[in-house]
Amino acid sequence: MATATAAGVDIAAREPVALAKPEGQWTIVLRRFRRHRLAVFSLALIVVIFLASLIAPLIAPFSRDGVNPALRFSPPLTPSVEAGKIHILGTDHIGRDTFTRLLYAARITLSVAVIVATLSTLIGMTVGALAGYYRGIIDEALMRILEFMSSIPTFPILLILASVLNQDPRLLPFPDFLVNIISGIMLIDPQKESRSVLVVILVITIFGWTGAARLMRGMVLSVRERDFIESARALGANNLWIIGRHVVPNAFPPLIVAYTLSLAEGLTAEVALSFLGLGITDPTPTWGNMLNFSTQFMLTHPWAPLIPGIPVVLSSLAFNFIGDGLRDALDPRLKM
Repeated sequence: MATATAAGVDIAAREPVALAKPEGQWTIVLRRFRRHRLAVFSLALIVVIFLASLIAPLIAPFSRDGVNPALRFSPPLTPSVEAGKIHILGTDHIGRDTFTRLLYAARITLSVAVIVATLSTLIGMTVGALAGYYRGIIDEALMRILEFMSSIPTFPILLILASVLNQDPRLLPFPDFLVNIISGIMLIDPQKESRSVLVVILVITIFGWTGAARLMRGMVLSVRERDFIESARALGANNLWIIGRHVVPNAFPPLIVAYTLSLAEGLTAEVALSFLGLGITDPTPTWGNMLNFSTQFMLTHPWAPLIPGIPVVLSSLAFNFIGDGLRDALDPRLKM
């Protein structure tokens, strides 16, 4: 009986043990990101603001440019007898509904930030990858261009370019299909308004790619001499295939963090230009030009600057907190 029991134990011990399926890389990143409570909350906040801006035509109680001079600078929750609706956040200096314009402004400001961050990251990624991989003359030429761009005082040049080009947006021959795309995304006029937005996007992007390029070049320099790159070269892979298939994916995690931080930079740059009257101008609503008009009357109507100011601060902080969360989640040296 003891022998049979021992044999049973021996057989059970020899049976294969089911191994747990290892977690994928992005599963680990997601799990680590979810532990960063502030980053998760910030991501949810940005999603809510962006979704509200996307459905602005459906939830906005008034038309974007509807004027009611009798209700100038009405405080929040002021009823409109003619329309039978309530001005949730009051009205502006000419009687337009502030809540409605805030929603449309969020659509434009956030769209500009996303487009600028995407273009800047793509340009910087391309320049940095080419410079770091090929080295030599290509690296020297591209790095001298990058150093020249970095040495220019960015904000004064932004102001000058925006001021000159916005005098007549038609100075830049933007293709009609691009103008129509911007008009459809932001629900703005396809002529003057769309071209003015494109000018702001172009001006901010011109100076926004240098950080991503420097980061990408550093990552490529650390990757290009590894064994798997040498193996790909030995197998006859061409340089462009190696860059796209091996180099860029290995440098991608830091670029994701840089992208989220460039969203905050693009947002603040657009708000600053519009606040100074050199970016997107009235009647096209942005958080920047709404803040500009409201600060002119802040002594008599102190709540007015808070309405566009709070979303600017919250969105900028949210993008930075998301970047912090992604940086912690993508860093293999940190244990969370």
